[in-house]
Amino acid sequence: MDRQYIIDANVFITASRQLYPFDIMPGFWEQLLEKGEGKLILIDKVKEEIYHGSDELAQWLKENEGEFIQKDMNDSSVVTSYSQVLQSVIDSSIYKERAKEDFASVADSWICAHAAANGYVVVTLETFDSNCKKRVKIPNVCKDFDVEYIDMLQLLREIGMLIK
Repeated sequence: MDRQYIIDANVFITASRQLYPFDIMPGFWEQLLEKGEGKLILIDKVKEEIYHGSDELAQWLKENEGEFIQKDMNDSSVVTSYSQVLQSVIDSSIYKERAKEDFASVADSWICAHAAANGYVVVTLETFDSNCKKRVKIPNVCKDFDVEYIDMLQLLREIGMLIK
């Protein structure tokens, strides 16, 4: 089976606002859908974060969300994984209480749970930081659960995007 990639909202947001704006690089977005067909996972919590922005990215996603493999939190294996991820974070002496609460309330915790339950590769712009106390970072949780994570450029390489 081909690798499947679950994408953090920060990948979409940074791409649309800083790296590949829709008005300058529409080919990026077309190729992302074409090359990522059957490989890109979009969870409901990430959609909610993007739709909250009410911007051009939100409009693009509304028009194209059907191009992604969509997952939600109603899968029992994901719910079990979510409980394990949260318990691990709660039990950790590394993070401050506020960081633990924030992690439980955002899509990041669900991204980690989906990836751990289903073997997805996480795509995020966050980086591993063993000294991070004020925020629970996706790569830190991925390492704890032996989940592979990559950045956006690695994703583009792996799905064969070539922007001319």
